[in-house]
Amino acid sequence: MSDTLNFNPALPESRQFTPPAEGGNGAIHKPGDYTNLIWQTRSREPENWEVNLIATLEDLFEQGAETLPELVNGLNAMRMHDLQGEPWSETSFQAFLQVNGY
Repeated sequence: MSDTLNFNPALPESRQFTPPAEGGNGAIHKPGDYTNLIWQTRSREPENWEVNLIATLEDLFEQGAETLPELVNGLNAMRMHDLQGEPWSETSFQAFLQVNGY
């Protein structure tokens, strides 16, 4: 049995991904001849801060937050600030999501 990775090492480090407009020419594989990687959409394991951010967002959604202002206010109220320790603004949170693709 092979080791299982928690990320896809074949993905580029860049978190911005634009899917190709055309199909995968020559990329069709035969069933059983291709290793299907688990966690295919991430190129590395998430950092603790990212895991905490996701858990906090899940809590906010469970509490009924639905809009950007509700999420930003909730994150700041729970002191789940950005990587530099600064409170979120709507603009900074949208920029973070755009770059990180969450």
